[in-house]
Order: sequence, then structure tokens, then C-alpha cells
Amino acid sequence: MHDIAYDRLHDEIVVGSPFAQAVLVFRGGAFGEEPPIRTIQGPRTQIISAFNGVDRLAIDPVNNEILVGSRAHQILVFAREANGDVAPLRVLGGPDSEIGTNPPIRVDPVNNVILVSGQAGISVFDRTATGNAKPRAIIRGAGPAGGSAQFEIYNGLIIAPRGDYTYAWSLRDTEGTVRPVLKIPTPLGPRAAQLGIALDPAHKEVLVATGEGNTIRTFSVPELFDWESAKARR
Repeated sequence: MHDIAYDRLHDEIVVGSPFAQAVLVFRGGAFGEEPPIRTIQGPRTQIISAFNGVDRLAIDPVNNEILVGSRAHQILVFAREANGDVAPLRVLGGPDSEIGTNPPIRVDPVNNVILVSGQAGISVFDRTATGNAKPRAIIRGAGPAGGSAQFEIYNGLIIAPRGDYTYAWSLRDTEGTVRPVLKIPTPLGPRAAQLGIALDPAHKEVLVATGEGNTIRTFSVPELFDWESAKARR
């Protein structure tokens, strides 16, 4: 698997399986050799070849949707409870969308947008955008380096690790090449390339997974989770 998402609202784990060309959904409490409770797989799904495999995905528990970023420069949107050989609800992609291959994606249900990482930065689409839609905005310079690693959304911030730091950019900054509003030391050690990130708002921590180091490091970063309230006090 190349990506995983957790649905806190429904207590479900969503996993992309490139070789099985499938999206697998497990109980949050799944243990051992337990089968998925739902599987999205088959020719109607448009996840039908190694070229169009499942490398990146996201869950939108508020609007009950699963989003899959494919190698065919598309985002496939499925109903959260879809099961079997089912067609996507929507397919976003085309020359005007400028969606790359294997794009990391996140959904911001508060602002009703989809965010897609790419070489130029983070592209912002209306949540229900379909077909060859243009981005509403491109936040240039934001997101993970190279556009291929994971990122997170929290409280109006785009959060991504780069090297030995975790950066945060404001969703409101859409003019020119934007500067991060926060730069927080999160050292990973020598030769450890960052690949994934997860947030733990309850404990105000950031978890960064590394590739070469094969470790997950947890950092206490309260300033990241208190950013809006700190800004209001200025």
C-alpha cells in the first residue's frame, strides 16, 4: 500500500492497494488477518491498470466520500459506502486541471475545497469540481517538496514536512509565491527522507514517517495547533 487514511467520524481505515487495483475499507478496530468490510474494485471503478493504480487517497467523512488520486492525472471520487465494482461519483482531471501523476490530496470540508499537491504548489478546487475543471487558486510554493510527499490540513493551514522542518502555509495566501506562516524544527536525523505526516490535535503533536530511516517520529508542536488563537491575540 502507498497511502492510508483514517475516518474518525465512522471509525474506519481506508487503504489503497496498487497491485490489487482496489480501495480497501477496514473497521477501525481491525486486528490480525481480518477481511475488509468493503472493497472498491473492478473495471467500472476506472482503477483498472497498473498505470491507473491507487497511490494516493483521502477520506471526507463529513460528505461521505473517498477520493483517489491516480497515475492517470485524475482524482476519482467514490461514495464512502461504495462496495464492489462501482463507478465514481465524479472524475476530476484534464489539461486545465493540471493534476499530476500520483497526486497527494486532502479535503477541507470546512472551506468546501479539495487540495491537490503538485510541482508548483497546492492547487485548490471546489469540492464538487468535476471533469476538466481549472483550480480555483494555486498556492505557489506551499506543500511538500516536489509535490510527491503527503501533507495535512488543519485550521486553515497547509502543513507539510521538508527536510528537518515542518512548515505551515495559510489557505488565504494565494497571491504570488507564498511564504510559510510557521517553520518548526522537526529533525529526522541523517539521510532520513520524509514521506508521510499525520496530526494529533488532541495532544498537539505531529507524526512524521521517514523512508530511508523507516521510523515514525513524534514531535510536540503546540504553536501549530494554537496558531489561530495566537494570531487573534496580537
